[in-house]
Formats: sequence, structure tokens, C-alpha cells
Amino acid sequence: MKGNVFTSLISITNGLHRDNRSDREFNFQNSELKETPKADNAVFKVNFKRPLNSKKEYYFKLISNDTETELAALKSQFPKDATEPESKYNYTVQFNKFHKYLKDIAKYIKKQSVSNDLGNDTSFIINYLKVSAIRLNIELQEQYGQFSETALFSIQEIAEKYFSDTDFDTSVFEKLEAVKKEVVKKTKKPKSKPKTSFGYKGNNKTNLIKIIEQLQLKIDLLDYRTTTHQLLDVLIADDFTKIDYKIYFEANTTAVRYFFDKLKHQFKDLKLSLIERSDKFYTKNDNILTAQNLSSSKQFTFKEKEIIDNIFKQMQ
Repeated sequence: MKGNVFTSLISITNGLHRDNRSDREFNFQNSELKETPKADNAVFKVNFKRPLNSKKEYYFKLISNDTETELAALKSQFPKDATEPESKYNYTVQFNKFHKYLKDIAKYIKKQSVSNDLGNDTSFIINYLKVSAIRLNIELQEQYGQFSETALFSIQEIAEKYFSDTDFDTSVFEKLEAVKKEVVKKTKKPKSKPKTSFGYKGNNKTNLIKIIEQLQLKIDLLDYRTTTHQLLDVLIADDFTKIDYKIYFEANTTAVRYFFDKLKHQFKDLKLSLIERSDKFYTKNDNILTAQNLSSSKQFTFKEKEIIDNIFKQMQ
């Protein structure tokens, strides 16, 4: 049988009902007929009854081969660099083709009074053709349905729409998505490097050191173990892990938290979490400044607030 099996098999002049070849001839045809490889873009597979004689086997192979060929060809119809209008047009072309397959098969089933008895040769072959045509339609919808300008249908709806089959066994189709997920290796997201800088955005350190010096003078910002320039160096360092000293504050944590808040706009990453992770900032009692500690110390009124505001204002 020549040509596309979806049209030639149901041809009125040369269709299945005209094929009177013997078992011996079908056995020979089976030996000559090579199986087409499974399409690598398949989303579904069909679990259909196994063919138990040479005629059924021959047509089963023929239908399977043409189905895989049609399916594999879908990829070339939807190139990745195609525009959306092009893809919509290509979808319509493919849909119309598969739509005609379904309509013509339905017409043949009605005309030839094909039943659902899979023990009968003709019924077995035509029902497998029907299932394969439905598969092409659902493969098109599943893979490229975003380009459809008409409603998409479920498997059951397709069976009812074209074949008036309200009891169609949808379990004949098995989605391969779960299998593919097991095969595809998950790509591990590269772990981001821990930040080692607060991301100072300025080029001029003069105003920053003046602010720190004024705060040291007015509110005793730093403990005696820390100099103003040491605080500056840690804040603007490209890598604070390379600095081997700690910063000890004399001022209370509420004032220190407000100091960091006022500096925020000059830094990309002067965040409470990074302040803690840096392991550079301590209270005068040698306790590390944690993000939780700094967060709970935020207040809107405290005695040093006006002094800090005035110093920042003067240095703007």
C-alpha cells in the first residue's frame, strides 16, 4: 500500500476493504517492513492490543511507522526562530491535516460498519488507525497548543467530537512526561559566593570619615579598642575577611543601628544579615552584633538621634 496510511488505508477505491492478500503474502511483507524509530519529541505513547496475526501485524507496523514519521516532522514545522504569526499559521496547517484524518476515518468507520471488536482484522486495524490519528492531534495540542486560535480538546472530547464515542478508553494513551523527568538530569544551580563586601558606592571617603569622627566626638561611637579609620576600612573594604581586627562599639545598639540605617544609601549591601555574617562588629561587652539584635533595637526616638541627624545633615 503506497502513500500516507491515514489516507490510503481508508481510500474507497484502494482501502483496507480491497486488500485480499493471503497470510503468506503478509508474512513476506512483514519481513520486508522495517520499523521507524520512535520520534524523540513524543509526549504520549499508545498502549494498544498486541496484533496476533500477520495481517494485523503488518498494518500495525505500517500505521506506527507513519505516525512516528508525522510526529517527528512536527519539529521542523515549528522552528525556534519562527515568529508567532508563522507558528500560528503552521499550527493551523497541521491541525487541518490531522482534522481531515479524523473526519475521513470517522466516515470510513460509518460506511464500512467497523465495530470495536478487536478480534476482527478490519476492526483491529481501523481502530488502531483511529487511536493513532487522535494521538497526532493531542501531540500537536500538547507541544504547540499555545499557537492555536481555536479551542483545545481533551482526548475524550476528540473521540466524541469526531466518532460520537462517549465511552472511549482514554487509558490507551500514556503520557511520557513523568518518564522524561526521571531521565533528564537536574542541573544544579551554582552556589553564589558569600558576599565579603558591603559594596561602598562612593569614591570619596572624606565625608564618610568626617561623619565617623564627629560621631566619635559627640556620642562616643567606638570603644577605645577601635579607631575611626579601622571602622572606615571595614565598611569600604573590597573583602572584609582579609581584615584581621574587629570593630567594637561604645554607643548603645539603638544608636549603632540608626548609624547603619543612615549609611545604607551609600552601600549596596549594608544589610543586617551581612553585618552579622561578617563577624566584624561587636559591642563593648564583646558580644557580636547579630541581625536579630540590631533589628529589635530599632527605635524612632532616643537621645542620640538628633545629634546623629545633625552630623549627617552637615556632611551632605
